Amino acid sequence: MSDQLMNGVLATALGSVVAVVLLLPVAAVEYRRDGRLSPRDLLTLLAVAVYGLALWTYTLLPMPVEGDFTCVGRQTTPFDTIGAIAWGDAGSRAGLSALVRDAAFLQVALNVLLFVPLGYFVRRIARRGVVVATVLGFGVSLLIETTQTTGVWHLYDCAYRLFDVDDLILNTLGATAGSLVAAIFIRRTRPEVVWPTSITFGRRMIGMVCDVLFVVLTGAALVVAYRAFQLYVVGVELDDLRAQPQRLLQWGVPAAVEAAAVLLGGRTVGEWAVAVRAVARRRPAVLARLVKLLTGVGPLVALMATPQAWSGPALLLFGVVTVAAAVRGREHRGLSHTVAGMDLEIVQPRAYEQVSRPG
Repeated sequence: MSDQLMNGVLATALGSVVAVVLLLPVAAVEYRRDGRLSPRDLLTLLAVAVYGLALWTYTLLPMPVEGDFTCVGRQTTPFDTIGAIAWGDAGSRAGLSALVRDAAFLQVALNVLLFVPLGYFVRRIARRGVVVATVLGFGVSLLIETTQTTGVWHLYDCAYRLFDVDDLILNTLGATAGSLVAAIFIRRTRPEVVWPTSITFGRRMIGMVCDVLFVVLTGAALVVAYRAFQLYVVGVELDDLRAQPQRLLQWGVPAAVEAAAVLLGGRTVGEWAVAVRAVARRRPAVLARLVKLLTGVGPLVALMATPQAWSGPALLLFGVVTVAAAVRGREHRGLSHTVAGMDLEIVQPRAYEQVSRPG
């Protein structure tokens, strides 16, 4: 497999992981800004994550083994690389076929194309125009070129990738072009938000996924931080690390946060992310929330934390039953809310409530 193909595969794989990690904060923003998280929003999230990783892989990878590479200098003459097209092989032969096979032309074209998506995303996500896209394109390109010329910020004794001032010009031009092209399809002004009046099944599923992500990612981050502190600050050997504190951090802390969120606020972290809340209708709120905890996120975390052979199938069965219960019914309440006698409703921003409230 070639380096370029490997870089593409790596960017796609790692970008997909990053997109999953960012789902919870992105959902929290979109459900409060637009009242929904559309398939296009999810596709944009994936595209941005993959693109960000692609910038890293294609500009810094493969990273050589220390001492097994040749140091390169800097190209600081503006338009020197670009001008190579005129007096290169493509300049001496007429025809498009000669041009597209010329190494100098391909380098110039790829440097422009690499930053076209950046200009598009600036207009699509930030709703900013050509000036912001151009400045941001220059800044990102300068960061990349500086990283290259410093040997990945002095990780290497010298640079293994060439600093080329023309790359700054071409990358910035690409970001500008991407913004101009995006202007044809995307309006900078946001369309009027029509707030949803009912909870969709997709919204419920995103909330459930966010709960799982919160538990898994928070626990993993705490364990990594604990291990780093013990290994590099306290000086404990890897084999001497105690398992019990790690298990408490990995599962106990996320479980405590979820329990507090349900008992005090009536909704899980995932439900907070998708801006829905549960309201008790048939029994006191405290009792309803306790039942919700014991039939919802509580068993989920307990089964995830149980290191037994049966816990995997039990977790799968619980997940299937939970999702199936949310398919039908009023506002897709699901198992825990049905048992607890709670209804779900959308939490609307105060500004929207004031505008929509009859006067």
